[in-house]
Amino acid sequence: MITRRALLASLTAPLAAQTRKPNIVLIVSDDHHWQCLSAAGNPNISTPNLDRLAQRGVLFQNAIISSSQCAPSRGILLSGLECYQNGLDSNGHITFRFFRGATVVEQLRRAGYETNLVGKWHIEPTPKECGFTKAPIWLEPAATAYLNPPLRHGLDATADTDTPGHITEIFTQHAVNVIRQARQPYLLWLTYNAPHTPWTASEQYRKLYEGKNASLAPPNHPKPQPSRQPTALKGTKKKGGAAMVRPDGRFDWETYYAVISELDANIGKVIEAIEASGQWNNTLILFFGDNGFLCGAKGLQGKVHPWESSLRIPFIASGGLVKRPAKSSAMAASVDVPATVLDYAGIRSSHPLAGLSLRSAINGAAFPRDASFSAWNDGRVEALFAGFSVEPYRAVRTATHKLILWESGKQAFFDLRTDPFEEKDLAADPAHAAALRSIQDRLRARMKATADPAAGWFRPTPAG
Repeated sequence: MITRRALLASLTAPLAAQTRKPNIVLIVSDDHHWQCLSAAGNPNISTPNLDRLAQRGVLFQNAIISSSQCAPSRGILLSGLECYQNGLDSNGHITFRFFRGATVVEQLRRAGYETNLVGKWHIEPTPKECGFTKAPIWLEPAATAYLNPPLRHGLDATADTDTPGHITEIFTQHAVNVIRQARQPYLLWLTYNAPHTPWTASEQYRKLYEGKNASLAPPNHPKPQPSRQPTALKGTKKKGGAAMVRPDGRFDWETYYAVISELDANIGKVIEAIEASGQWNNTLILFFGDNGFLCGAKGLQGKVHPWESSLRIPFIASGGLVKRPAKSSAMAASVDVPATVLDYAGIRSSHPLAGLSLRSAINGAAFPRDASFSAWNDGRVEALFAGFSVEPYRAVRTATHKLILWESGKQAFFDLRTDPFEEKDLAADPAHAAALRSIQDRLRARMKATADPAAGWFRPTPAG
């Protein structure tokens, strides 16, 4: 005989399951070229775990970073605002100068989430100040040696401790422990420093690519050009790792791929831990790069510049909450991550956000924005710590075109369908004037919506 209590439990159990807050896992790589996973169409690299994550989720094929450098990228993720709105706009400005609201992490904490940081931090406010309740192990500066790295242990740590092992494996083990021990719901903010220099890969991953460098470039990566990079960044070898550029002038794809394959193997361990915890069906996983990587495109290394290899990133939404695996052409940007996280957590943001939730695109519906935007806002030499500066710019990208507006008022306009390597500037071509005006209008609307001080960079169009 069914008791009244059992009947009530059977009726309310499905509702409870529906209203249970999901776990949120953010997995962030560093300096990750958008084509450097085989799911993105690159047959030269081995990334089986990320590929499987993409097969079980949504691969955003047009995703870009909202500011292509480590510190401002993190500031955007924490605040949900563009770099020029929060004031954390370069590695030379690593604290919020304008933003004083509750971070996305703090809002999750207030809603009952256990908020965990594992990995690279690289901004001035402490993890505790930004809303984390736990920080088992973290990297305070921009980069470090991969082997036996100096890391901080614990939320209140103020000094580094040399930590035995390979940094990617160290972060992974602590992330796995968080998953095993976490109470529900939880946020895991897992920010690897791989594949940031100085690259160091374990032997088994180096062997995957040894002797193959000449044929390893992604299929849609531009051919190498003479270096335009100042000497300060030309493949300088840092302690404990390899240089970006080989003696023959080619980008070192062998080592770069090996570091990414080792990262992929470790991400596989994180996914296994989520599955073993029984929480897969109630977990949203967002994997993406904190910026792209030029890898020699246009004779440049690193990132920051407004070209495709710098701005585009790998981006996957997965986990049991993603019900319709797909490849999406939605114009996603990293500024959309905070809105997406809060949407899935059922939290109304404490302040207006600059991005939109990607939930509709994840569910297979139309995404309400047909363009994405990226900004570089610090023209000082101190912004890069590399002995040179990059002129501030705004970039707007649709599925077919891209406009770059620099602080000087110069503009460049490209048709990405016929010119994916951005070699033919169409800004002065009358045949493309209508398309140019259309994308300029999108950028002006974005500037108005986000109170962008760069709105004055547009120069009046000559009459006639």
